[in-house]
Amino acid sequence: MRYIPVLLVFCAVLNIYQCRYSLLQLTDTCLNTFIWFLTDFHRYIQQLKELPKPISTYDPSNMHFNYNLSEYQRECPEHRYNIEIISRRPLIIYIKNFLTPNEMQYLLKLADPHFQYSKVINNDGSPAVDDNSRVSSTAFLQRSQSPILECIEKRFAAFQGNINPLQIEPLQVVKYQSNQFFNPHFDWFTDENNLNKGGQRITTFFTYLSANCTKGETEFIEVKYNHTLHSRFCQFLMCDDEAEQYGLRFRPIPGNSIFWFNVDENENNDRLTLHAGRPPSENGLKFGLNTWTRQAIFHG
Repeated sequence: MRYIPVLLVFCAVLNIYQCRYSLLQLTDTCLNTFIWFLTDFHRYIQQLKELPKPISTYDPSNMHFNYNLSEYQRECPEHRYNIEIISRRPLIIYIKNFLTPNEMQYLLKLADPHFQYSKVINNDGSPAVDDNSRVSSTAFLQRSQSPILECIEKRFAAFQGNINPLQIEPLQVVKYQSNQFFNPHFDWFTDENNLNKGGQRITTFFTYLSANCTKGETEFIEVKYNHTLHSRFCQFLMCDDEAEQYGLRFRPIPGNSIFWFNVDENENNDRLTLHAGRPPSENGLKFGLNTWTRQAIFHG
């Protein structure tokens, strides 16, 4: 009986992955089912003396996958990872070991010659440098420029129910040094210029590629830390004495990814997804990977 809620969540997640239609349909139907199951799970789990183990897609005895990059020339490796459901609204899922060490090194090498000063999107949809909002460097990776990159793009698509990889924008590597930051912001758009490039940004992945820092958290401002709900996630959340004064703050752990929906179950832009990239601290350095998925095929 104690494993019933775990099975319910597993079925709900599986239900999401089996959707083969547009992401808006996924949000409208599968997400409603997912939230219903998850609500029941949260209610039931309070009765358990011991929390169930996280849903895992791999054997814990073999936690660190790494593949020879030459293998990608033939076919994409069957990569496995571990997920934790962190928040129901907004839906935030933490993915452990989503990228391998070799994949991360490859992405960093690919991005290195292309870093430019990061920009923000103005209200009219135009990009601009704004030192008050965002200070970092970014590099866009040309879509499917190698079998390795194509396999990584397909993995992001498969996680979302095997959507068309062309709905994913070109991957963006971002670099934060010392006191660089990205102040609270949303990933969704309101301007027609960007919406016309493939619809709304339905989901976001932020994946850590490298971190040599003491801070550098990703914070969800409106999703407050709750000791009862979140203390079991302290291996990747900040759980210090001041934690309950902040939103959820994710530690920069390379290979792990944060996934969230930018719209709610009614397809409205979700203001609870307000988030920020905090400075990595003096002499610190952090690299991450932004992956944004559109409602339709992206063209920009």
